[in-house]
Amino acid sequence: MRILITKKSKKYLFNLLKERHGARSYKELASQLKIPFKTLQDWLYEELRYFPSKIVPPEIFDNLEILDKQKDNWGMIEGGKKTYKIILKKYGLQEIRKRQTKGGKKSKRKNQPFTLDITNPLFLEFYGILLGDGWIGKYIYKEKINFLIGISGHLKLDRDFLIYCQMNIQELFKRKAYLKEKPKYNALEINFSHKSFLEELNRELGFPIGKKINLRISKKIASQGYNRLKHVIRGIFDTDGSFYLDKTPSGKAYPCISIEMKAPILIGQVYECLISEGFKVNFQQRNFGKCRITLKGRRQLDKWMKEIGSSNPKHLNKIKTLVTQQDNTAPS
Repeated sequence: MRILITKKSKKYLFNLLKERHGARSYKELASQLKIPFKTLQDWLYEELRYFPSKIVPPEIFDNLEILDKQKDNWGMIEGGKKTYKIILKKYGLQEIRKRQTKGGKKSKRKNQPFTLDITNPLFLEFYGILLGDGWIGKYIYKEKINFLIGISGHLKLDRDFLIYCQMNIQELFKRKAYLKEKPKYNALEINFSHKSFLEELNRELGFPIGKKINLRISKKIASQGYNRLKHVIRGIFDTDGSFYLDKTPSGKAYPCISIEMKAPILIGQVYECLISEGFKVNFQQRNFGKCRITLKGRRQLDKWMKEIGSSNPKHLNKIKTLVTQQDNTAPS
């Protein structure tokens, strides 16, 4: 229920809420109530602004001078009635029925539960990408909780890869992911909304919402063995990995594959998996809590590309260019 109260009652109510929440200002109170500060200001200062009765402590409800009460969705109902009349006058009854059918189908799709398919190679790769440069979060915007999944990359170097991710998101989740440029940070980001997937990812696979702490590959996926896990590793490499040519003491260049992350448990899992499959891997603890694994030499590169590979054009183009360069400079 939403209520409209007098100016005097508003002042009494919100000052009481400030005291009970230990807030020094209305801005702090908005943070405690988990609502935008602008919303709180509207509730307090707009004479005809209704607000949810649930924020009122039950014991003081009778002390308020209540001018009116309405159902929670009364504004939507009134707006819907006006829209209905406008569309009816402009387009006719047939258009209204068409829109109602379309809206019903969309609502049905939106409310369908999502089931994780942890055997699907495309999903496993996407899961690895999220472990690398992805995130999931719940955000309040205009009094509504938004469930967002996002992936970040370099503004120029990762554009093709993020477009590839866009296509896979459409394939996996039937959602359109939106590209967002962040020139200030030289970054590019894609994000999409999917409440049930986000909740399943958190509940079933333990993927953290918000800050990625104690990141690790879920036991449900790790226990499936290398043939499934390699898709996850590819996703991690495509986001947090790199390829380069290094030199031996004799000056001969040789290829290197490396993954560096601030996630020691996760890097440890990848390291153990690769070692068990015959890869020669070097493990290093770096500064600021980062860890790095490195594979060196042409044989290791060939084994990696044959068994794990890459879906990031940035890596594929670099590998192709540098390996060709190495082959051309090798003695005949």
